[in-house]
Formats: sequence, structure tokens, C-alpha cells
Amino acid sequence: MRRVICLLLLSAVLLCACAQSVPVPEEESAPPPAEQAAEPLTEEPAEPPEPEPEPEPQEVEAPPPALDLDARPVLIAHAGGAIWGYRLTNSLEALELAYAGGHRFIEVDISRSADGELVLLHDWESMARRMFGTEGCLTEEEFLARRAFARLTLMDLDALLDWLKAHPDCSIITDVKDEEGNVDALSEIRRRAGELGDHFIPQVYDYGEYDAVSQLGYARVILTLYRLETEPDRLGDFAAAHRPWGITVAQDRLTRELLDAVLGASPDTLVFAHTVNDLSFFEAWQPQGLSGIYTDYFTPDRWYPSIIRDPETIDSPRVSSSTLPL
Repeated sequence: MRRVICLLLLSAVLLCACAQSVPVPEEESAPPPAEQAAEPLTEEPAEPPEPEPEPEPQEVEAPPPALDLDARPVLIAHAGGAIWGYRLTNSLEALELAYAGGHRFIEVDISRSADGELVLLHDWESMARRMFGTEGCLTEEEFLARRAFARLTLMDLDALLDWLKAHPDCSIITDVKDEEGNVDALSEIRRRAGELGDHFIPQVYDYGEYDAVSQLGYARVILTLYRLETEPDRLGDFAAAHRPWGITVAQDRLTRELLDAVLGASPDTLVFAHTVNDLSFFEAWQPQGLSGIYTDYFTPDRWYPSIIRDPETIDSPRVSSSTLPL
């Protein structure tokens, strides 16, 4: 019995010793969060960036039209050009219509008012009666206040200068109706026009006026012959001595001798006829040296010879001679 007890005690001692000598495995702990392996990210494809809007094109302002001092006109609008069939009105509406039709050379009639101011009017008799119903010279204020027929707008020199500022590529040819005061009127126009002075082309009515007006600073001067005798030899001598920009003659006084005398002495001088509303006249005289015409009705944008040469240059139906105002 004692032996059995001893064996049991020995077995218990051995079991305790084995238990102490065998290490117990520690539980694996999860790595700290910082040391955890990062799971691969599945990135969604990035959307392409929206294209930047294209900058709006900047409108480049065209330079204002400039005066061409070397231009050689074929057509000159007479007395502002006709408006709705009416001639000689020298009105604002006539000037606007002439300009819209392509005219860049416009002749205007200039008269003195009762108080000595310059106004655009052909005369204080028949044209005054036609324009506003009464004859007799008015003051500038009375003139501008009058209601003209067809509601046309009357103009004085200030209004003409304002119009020129808005139409800087236009030239104005003067026809001063004061026979004794042409040089004085042209001197006043030159002074008041300032920077617009070169836009004016004065007409002089005799040989003696030419030098006086040229000395005022006008670069282009026209000798008009309707108050002079048509003497080809004297005209030739004048043209040779002065080389004028232009000479104007009434259509019924134009001769081949006159053209030969002027152009033989001064080939660059322009020779005009007035007032021409008949295409056949131009067709007959232009090949002989006639430079151009003063006209009430023809306009550069519908000028028949240009249409015939190149009918595609204007945006209008083809025009035949039978449709033109002859």
C-alpha cells in the first residue's frame, strides 16, 4: 500500500515538471494598425477635364474712312443730289441719300442769310418759295426754323460741318451764290472748318479769284466757267500756269477745242460738265477726255458703265439701259 502511494506521488511530481518545461505558445496578436498591409485600392477612372471655353472673338473696329485727296471722281452730286425726285434742295436728307448711294464728292449751294450767315440754299427767290413757300432773305434763325416741304431738314454751315465729321471720307464742292462775296465766304469756311478744311473744294468764278482762294490754303480748287466766256486759248494758258485741280463747264458749252486746250496744257487737270442727267452725253464725251459730270440722279453704286463692266460687283439684278433714268 505504501508502495502504491509512493508511485502516485512520483507520477504527480513528474507531471508538474513536464508542465513547467513545455512553453505555452502565445496567441498571435494582430499587427498594429500602422503596420497592417494596405489593401490595394481600385481607383475609378478619372473623368477628363472639361475643355476651357474658347475666348469669344474680339470685334476689331474698322478704322474710320479717310479722306482720299488723290481721288478723281466721275460723279459729283449736284446741289446735294436729288431726293425723292426733287432737285436743288441742299437738305440733310439729300446729303444722306447721296452718301448712301456712294457719292464721296457732293456739291452744295451756299447763300448768305439776312444777318450774314452761311446757309445751304440755292437762292432766296424761286428756290426759297419752293422750299418753304415764301420769297425774300431770312435770318439764319428764321431760315432754320422754317418748315420745308416734304419735312426736309434745312442746313447752315455748322450743320454741314457736323455732317462732315460723321462722314470723314466725303468732299464738299462749294457753289457760293454771292457773286461779290465768294472769296470772303471761302475764307470764313476755311477758318471755321479747322481740321475739316481739306474736305472743301471751292469753286471760283473768274481767273482773278483763283490765286486769292489758293492762298487761303485750299489744296484743290475748281475754276467753273458759267460766269465766264469759254475761250479755249485763254483756258489753255491758265491751265498751263496754274495746273488747277479741276475745270467745270456747262454741258452745252463743252467743246473738243476746250478739252484739247486744257488737257494739252495740264494733263492731270480734271474737266467736268454740269448738270448732266443723260447717260448718252457722258458716253459721247468721256472717250474725248471728259473726266466726270455733276449729276442730280446718277449714283456711284448704280453707275451704268460699272455695271456693264462687272455686273457681279453690286448686289442687285442686272440693269439694262432701258431701266436707267436718262
